[in-house]
Amino acid sequence: MNEDGHQRREVGSEAGTQTRERLLDAAEMLFASRGFAATSVRHVTKAAGCNLAAVNYHFGSKLGLYQEVFRRRMDAVREQRMAGLRRAAAIEEGPGALEAVLNTFASSFIEPLVNQSHGRTLTELIGREMLDPHLPPQMFRAEIAGPVQQSLTQALRATVAGLSEEAARQCVQSIVSQLVQAAQRISRQQVTPFSPPSLSSLVDHIVRFSAGGVRACLAPAP
Repeated sequence: MNEDGHQRREVGSEAGTQTRERLLDAAEMLFASRGFAATSVRHVTKAAGCNLAAVNYHFGSKLGLYQEVFRRRMDAVREQRMAGLRRAAAIEEGPGALEAVLNTFASSFIEPLVNQSHGRTLTELIGREMLDPHLPPQMFRAEIAGPVQQSLTQALRATVAGLSEEAARQCVQSIVSQLVQAAQRISRQQVTPFSPPSLSSLVDHIVRFSAGGVRACLAPAP
């Protein structure tokens, strides 16, 4: 009897997980295409094939669902970028090491937005959120920007001897700003995505420009 009850609980838990993922998938598509205000809970549940109570059960509210859509994608993007930084951290100091670190990071930042539909969807979601904000103000910084920027700061200092902590942080802000602008350019060309040579050229430009800026920060201020 206990064994049967345990099996029923496992099946119920699995069904609940599947329902939750269907809701997230449907909500992600609708929030990205319509925005928060134009997407109702009924729109989401109809697309997911679920009832209204499922949203309250799993997420508490429409806003809770919206935040979890972002959190799921941001967790995946953060891990991709951190994986790129772990590869960059293994690069030894020497000629060309700075360019190698920057190339590894820039590629891990941009490529998911071009080659993966989920990355492009996150870019669309962020664009909607910027126009009509509903997320906690520090959510992006706490869950993506902070950990990634700190790791890139450490990678730059490990690669470029004599680069101060403050200079490295300022360089990272500049590098990330360039990459964000590049990501926005890519998101505006969804119908005709960047071809690989164009993407490679874009990353190469950011790497060369940023490497020059990092090295300039080693020189004494005038």
